[in-house]
Amino acid sequence: MGRSTLHVTRLVALAALAATALAAAPAAKHVHLSRSEPMADSTVRAAPAAIKLWFSAAVQISVTSVRVTGPDGAAVETAAPRMGEGPNAPVIADVRGQLKPGRQQVAWRTMSRDGHPVAGAFAFTFAPAGAAAGR
Repeated sequence: MGRSTLHVTRLVALAALAATALAAAPAAKHVHLSRSEPMADSTVRAAPAAIKLWFSAAVQISVTSVRVTGPDGAAVETAAPRMGEGPNAPVIADVRGQLKPGRQQVAWRTMSRDGHPVAGAFAFTFAPAGAAAGR
């Protein structure tokens, strides 16, 4: 292999590596849900006073929504989401309505500071001691 062929091969390999890194970079920057309270797929014995959501980066609270639906599909009243205090603070949506025993669905929508909208959902089960859980 000649020197110029080796040089071109290296340039092509570097260009391919750079293109791959650039293509992956935007996806890595998208905000995602890091954890929640209650945790996804968990069972809680006491009704949570609030739904807390921690995200991988800062979000725009003014366009953030949290919706809780009970086992019968009815919406559970929640307060408008607010930011908690301190570093790495969660988004908090106080639960104002009564949770019925059974599987609760939490759907959320937000937007990263750079304007990229994201949404997701998870579920947890509310199973108070002595109550039969609905499905």
